[in-house]
Amino acid sequence: MKLLIKNFYVFFKYGVVGITGTIIDVGTLYVFVDFIHIPVLIATAMSFVLAVINNFVLNKYWTFQNKSSNIKKQFIKFFIVSIIGLFLTEICMALFVYVLAIWYLASKLLTSAIVMLWNFLGNKYWTFKDKFIKPLYLQNYSYDFSIIIPAYNEEKRIEKTLRIIDQYFRQQSIAREIIVVNDGSSDNTKAVVEKLSKEINNLTMIHYEMNRGKGYAVKQGVEQCTGKYVLFTDADNSTPIQECDKIFPLLKNNEVVIGSRYITDSNIEIKQPAYRILLGRVGNALIQFFLIDGIRDTQCGFKAFQHNAAKEIFSRMKINRWGFDMELLAIAKLLGYSIKEIPVSWYNSADSRVRPLRDAFNTLKELIIIKLNLWAGRYNR
Repeated sequence: MKLLIKNFYVFFKYGVVGITGTIIDVGTLYVFVDFIHIPVLIATAMSFVLAVINNFVLNKYWTFQNKSSNIKKQFIKFFIVSIIGLFLTEICMALFVYVLAIWYLASKLLTSAIVMLWNFLGNKYWTFKDKFIKPLYLQNYSYDFSIIIPAYNEEKRIEKTLRIIDQYFRQQSIAREIIVVNDGSSDNTKAVVEKLSKEINNLTMIHYEMNRGKGYAVKQGVEQCTGKYVLFTDADNSTPIQECDKIFPLLKNNEVVIGSRYITDSNIEIKQPAYRILLGRVGNALIQFFLIDGIRDTQCGFKAFQHNAAKEIFSRMKINRWGFDMELLAIAKLLGYSIKEIPVSWYNSADSRVRPLRDAFNTLKELIIIKLNLWAGRYNR
């Protein structure tokens, strides 16, 4: 009953806004046609735009009381709904005035009723649609921590990394699982991990034959993990697992905690070549400007999550390769999760498989795709 009353109240407010917009629409149309002598169809478009601006502001801040800070995205969606309404308005006005010979003000009232119904449905179920976060996937967790390691042709480095991680968590007395996702490796990565799984407790592997990308691999690990907190890290241990000392105290109050190489107190022990640093900083500037403001390093492969946040974020992801880092942060921001960026130590690997120019181009392409997905509401579900 309370929900019914609430929905009726929202509809009532939307109706008030619609009436206000109609008064503005019809009133300005009358002024444009009878006093300024603008042709009817042009005057209709002008009055319609004024009503659209009024309706967007009142519906966002009064009717739906929407708190989203992404006004640009909402206005674009609102504008698309309104443009469709404008075409509908022009068609109806042409039909009523020129075909049926109805007085233009009466035609406008009939048209407004039709367009108001369209606008209400479009804005309720698309522009200002409520976003619901699912309840916790688990209540009783099997482990305190799930560590996910995507691996592609890592036979030379994965054993050392796994032993270091295992030793660290045994010293911390923290119950953990380690999930290696073998992303279609063509070397002996699978055999190395299988052998170690007999020595290291709760070490499991997800294996598939075709290489799908780091983002896809991490997503597979998140789907299977059962820890209260979830961390993914690189197979070369470029950010030492000991950096978890900084993460543990922060995860209780932050759904997402990410390592950063580019904030105060970060410690880059082995630096990248200058051209890669330059490309990385230019890329991050673009990411901050177009996608995620305030995050200095979106690409560091050391990110931790509360369990439910990890499940929610990765279940919505579309990007399989390098752009997945910025996509997951964009989704986290969209869902209203707290993102804490912390300084970490980092060692550049001489065997890094990053191909600067090609990967920079692909990341830019994926940035555009993510932005379009955000505008289209593909992450809202």
